[in-house]
Amino acid sequence: MNRGERESGAGRATIVLKAVRSAHLQVRPDGTLRVVAPPSFDVEGFLQRNAAWIEKRRRELDRLAAEGRGREDLLLLHGRFCRVVPGARFAVDEAAGTVASPSVPALRRGLSRMLKKEVLDRLEACPDLAGRRQGRIAVKMQKTRWGSCSALGNVNVNLRVVALPATLREYVVVHEAAHLREQNHSKRFWRLVGEHYPDYRAAEAELRRYWIILERNRVWGTLGETR
Repeated sequence: MNRGERESGAGRATIVLKAVRSAHLQVRPDGTLRVVAPPSFDVEGFLQRNAAWIEKRRRELDRLAAEGRGREDLLLLHGRFCRVVPGARFAVDEAAGTVASPSVPALRRGLSRMLKKEVLDRLEACPDLAGRRQGRIAVKMQKTRWGSCSALGNVNVNLRVVALPATLREYVVVHEAAHLREQNHSKRFWRLVGEHYPDYRAAEAELRRYWIILERNRVWGTLGETR
């Protein structure tokens, strides 16, 4: 596989050349491009032919990320942007809009504890979904999704969920808890979700918006790099 990053006429692009049938183009949340194409493919010409679509997609991403513009160095927590300040221990002051922490790893651990407790509390509030199939609950930094549920009943929740407003945090838990009974996205699954969270379509749209905001947020980017 040949992989590289370069400036093109459409901006910075990551180029991955490998044995694929056709080229694939992605505009990433930060507006940069990712192209997967066969070796010897005319990437520059491909980008020029798709220039109008690229700009349209970038405008859409900018619209979705508007709430976070100019706040990239603040921590999005519970739907609010907070300042991270030095402190001897992890502490959230919602009135002051600050989160104290002695280090980035301590900040990540504190947010993880906060989210895990909330997830457990919310699962207890909907026993008809979780029931006896619930297994281990883990908070992880997942790269592509808000959560996941295994066939063994183990629920993984993305640490980013703690950034969301309360209604969306509730929806993520309902969504993953429903997978304890339906391990797919069938009509039965969505019917089950709808019984506990009727406005799930609007929630899905809002989750897409928040994902873009978080992808462009430098504090959350740093948390994602921390182990």
